[in-house]
Amino acid sequence: MPTSNQTIQRERRKLLIDATITAIAEFGLSKLTLAKISSIAGLTAGTVNFHFDSKESLLLETLNFVSEEFDQSIALALEQSGPNPSQRLAAIINASLDPDITEHRKMAVWHAFDSESRAREDYQLICGARDRQNFKIILKLCQQIIRQDRKEEEIDARAVANAICGLTDELWKEILFAGESYDREEARRVCMRFLASIFPWCYEMPGNSNERSQNTVAGPISIIQASAAELDQVSALFDLYRQFYSQKASLALAKEYIGERLARGSSVIFLALDTNKNPLGFTQLYPSYCSVAAAPIWILYDLYVDSDARNNGVAKALMNRALLLAQETGASRIDLETAIDNFAAQALYESLGYEKETEFYKYSLDLSAIPQ
Repeated sequence: MPTSNQTIQRERRKLLIDATITAIAEFGLSKLTLAKISSIAGLTAGTVNFHFDSKESLLLETLNFVSEEFDQSIALALEQSGPNPSQRLAAIINASLDPDITEHRKMAVWHAFDSESRAREDYQLICGARDRQNFKIILKLCQQIIRQDRKEEEIDARAVANAICGLTDELWKEILFAGESYDREEARRVCMRFLASIFPWCYEMPGNSNERSQNTVAGPISIIQASAAELDQVSALFDLYRQFYSQKASLALAKEYIGERLARGSSVIFLALDTNKNPLGFTQLYPSYCSVAAAPIWILYDLYVDSDARNNGVAKALMNRALLLAQETGASRIDLETAIDNFAAQALYESLGYEKETEFYKYSLDLSAIPQ
């Protein structure tokens, strides 16, 4: 178990690496000094020298940090995406645009080491193997996807893999110059549109921005807590929600399930309505508890917006109402899950401050698969 002194040293090294990331983004490599780094970190230059032999060793450790962070993000995405090659490829692209990994300061680190000639040897030493390994993974997945539809004679896997890597590299440059205002959701759609163009048997073509803007909602959106009076409206949306997750349509089942939840008060359902009281979407939350925090929490299990009402702020309005519920009931947090390839939902959650869990695994036991 580390001593308190070891913990302090480890935290100071992390602080110095983060300060170096900020300093590189602000000054570049050529104008970088230990004095600037120590000033950003709020530490003395002597403290920097205590933890790192030289400025060069601190710079290389910083580059190694962002490289390992990227590797871990890709590895986790692949681990969680399952065996399907198309899902694994989409997971890599999603991880490559993760806001934590592609923070504009970290993009500046990649660009600084890659662009300054005297740093190229260091960059290749640390990142060359990562770049080659990442390309091999993408190439193998492209080969598997092409074989699925027997398109070996029509599509060149290496060319597609090169194009994917080139596309993500270009998007990284856009992030560097756009900074915090960069629209990662649109970047994901660009990538998925490319994949859908090459592999239409695996991916659906996402709509573009112009198409999304055609979905309009008349007047302001109102959010109400559903009661028995709204059973039919919620049930119709719930049935569509289940179909979205590959379940068979069954309005009777949906009505029975939602009716029981409302009757027992075992969940809280918020319904979004337009000015004409037409249902636009819903979210359903279940109350629970966190033993570690010794406090109540809410599980945001369902969120669905009708296809004709999307991209009008309905989902965000529902999420904000869920937040208000959590605050009103003294909950310590809201938990939710979403599909690995549901990039639009991920972008929404991240924009509202939700953080992706990377420290724990999720396990489920399907009781229907266990012999009785």
